[in-house]
Amino acid sequence: MKRVGVMLLVMGFGLAGMAQTDRVPSLNADRFPVRSRLTSDLHTSSASPNQALRLPSMALANAVGPCPPEAQGAAANAGVVVTCSFVPVPFDREHPNRGTISIYYELYLHTGPGSAESAILVQWGVEGKAQTSVRDYLLGLFGPNLDVHDLLLIDNRGSGRSGAIDCPQLQYGTAPWVIGLIDCAVQLGDDASRYGSGDIAQDQEAVRATLGYDKVDFFGASEGGVGAIAYATRFGARVRSILLDSPYGGPVLYRFDLDDRDRTHSEPRMLRLDCRRSPTCSPDHPNPDTELEELIRRVREHPVEGYGHETFGKLLYVRIDERLLLGYIIDYPTGNFTDTGELLAAGRSLAQGDDVPLLRLGAEGFGPLASDFGDPTIFSAATDYDARCLNLFPPWNWHVPMLERGVQYADAVSDLPVDFFAPFSKYAATGLEFSLTANCLYWQKPSPSSPVVPSHAIFPNVPTLVLSDDMDNLVPLEEATSVAALFPDSTLVEFVEAGHPAVSWTQCAYNLASSFIETLQVGDTSCAKMPQTIWPAVGRFPLIAADARAAKIDPQGDNQIGEAERKVVTVAVAAATDAQQRSFLINEFHPGLSDGVGLRAGTFHTDYAGSWKTTLTNCAFARDVTVSGTVTWNTADNSLVADLTVSGSGTRGGTLHVEGAWEAPGPVGEFKVFGMLGGRRVAVLIPEA
Repeated sequence: MKRVGVMLLVMGFGLAGMAQTDRVPSLNADRFPVRSRLTSDLHTSSASPNQALRLPSMALANAVGPCPPEAQGAAANAGVVVTCSFVPVPFDREHPNRGTISIYYELYLHTGPGSAESAILVQWGVEGKAQTSVRDYLLGLFGPNLDVHDLLLIDNRGSGRSGAIDCPQLQYGTAPWVIGLIDCAVQLGDDASRYGSGDIAQDQEAVRATLGYDKVDFFGASEGGVGAIAYATRFGARVRSILLDSPYGGPVLYRFDLDDRDRTHSEPRMLRLDCRRSPTCSPDHPNPDTELEELIRRVREHPVEGYGHETFGKLLYVRIDERLLLGYIIDYPTGNFTDTGELLAAGRSLAQGDDVPLLRLGAEGFGPLASDFGDPTIFSAATDYDARCLNLFPPWNWHVPMLERGVQYADAVSDLPVDFFAPFSKYAATGLEFSLTANCLYWQKPSPSSPVVPSHAIFPNVPTLVLSDDMDNLVPLEEATSVAALFPDSTLVEFVEAGHPAVSWTQCAYNLASSFIETLQVGDTSCAKMPQTIWPAVGRFPLIAADARAAKIDPQGDNQIGEAERKVVTVAVAAATDAQQRSFLINEFHPGLSDGVGLRAGTFHTDYAGSWKTTLTNCAFARDVTVSGTVTWNTADNSLVADLTVSGSGTRGGTLHVEGAWEAPGPVGEFKVFGMLGGRRVAVLIPEA
């Protein structure tokens, strides 16, 4: 299911399973060299974890002892030394008698002589994410800096080994979503006010002071932008530089109306740019914004109901209304913008009476709000929700009963202009499926929390680099721009054809990030203006081959087939690339599975070891053409080769050989297709995206 956690994993980079193309993998740095020198000099130390703090059953016991094997292995692979320990801090700084909580850290030491120039302090994503769980990726990202800088990873209070909170009903999805939220808030009780970004920043400072660093370089990604603001406005004298990637936390921190408005306004831009840059999509959709508005209006007035195939082939009954369209299909791009690139074509098909493509997107996107988030020491749903709701400026009084809060929220929404979230309605933009604010209605804030920004805050005048992406709908460019404006010495760099966050999508951002830490200079940003990869999109979902665009004749070949069979080639290749896209989704959301179904018929099986090999059996992108054969995608160089057997009532049949590249960096090329259809030679070209 795609929507695991709705507003939780969205901001926590649920991208770990994305395809390993020349795009920087989101949580996997195996394609980027890190130091290979091995060392057995792994120093460790320990402190008593959470002894004085008495939490209910939600607090998991921390193990005392050496660095965990994962940290030791990561350090060995990176050729550095790691030390791990705990720092006890007051749990409630307003009431010191409540005891302490032990904050766990891993410190990866620089390889050069002398003292470190600084420690790179990381806040990667949401507060409930264990920062140490992404150690491998961060060691790869900042590998070039580890000659003179240390890397400091601190598990936020309530996450990882810093007393991860486990509210079972919320964490494992064993109760309805709202029940899980309410139950967890009740379990936390008065402690619910102590896991916000203000307290986290003070914990980070305590670790810095304990370790004795004079300066830190603060890297905040996504929700980590809030963490950077909280730390920098309190301890600016300790900041050497600030690096922010797709940062959340503009001047109107967590104001429900402006935050959600930025996101709803960014959705059409994402679809528009994705389609316009694709030579397959753009000819069929000259007015993407208008088409999206028509689709929204259509499902708002007449929801679409029926069965669609989930990514691995299971049939699901779905009802696509405006809330599901926004919160489940558009808002969380998956599979390298697979759903983004298909939505306009699916909307066009719906208008023509064919609901199959849209129902499939609905089934692939649909999932219960209550989901199993797995090990809370990797990601604590309770900590994440608590921190983000504490940071919220809601349109209600926390101290009134929940029903009264709901009335205050409804009144605030009612006061907004009718087109405030255009092209979406207020109904869709303020529902549980999309809005964090709506979810926080069911949370609690028993007492004031430490604010993100303290009173009379001063933003430090230090070198600050802010990265943003033109196709980021999770933390839109508008939000990143407002964050950059907070820091006096900031530079904003926008990356073309990239998603969230930038360092996970482009080598350019990946390189700029480590270079900035090294030199405190932004450097040459011209690479940000060139798309690294143009993501594949779909122009149309033809019911029959005759409705497709005809493949272009290859002027270098000896083509003998006419327009009708050139349309057959188009849908045959589309069946192959459709299976390729679904393989991305299966690998992203169902690791270990390998079987899926074609759009209108047939099945496929993908072997992911090394080069991906997908075997198609009677797959149909159009009703009257079926395709069998194999597609091999070389993940090392992005080359794609397919050998397909084509049959069905819409063609005289034959075989096709396809050569080209899939999701490769650089300008979009063309698949060269040759073979025989109906006894005639084929030599045609089809866009690769």
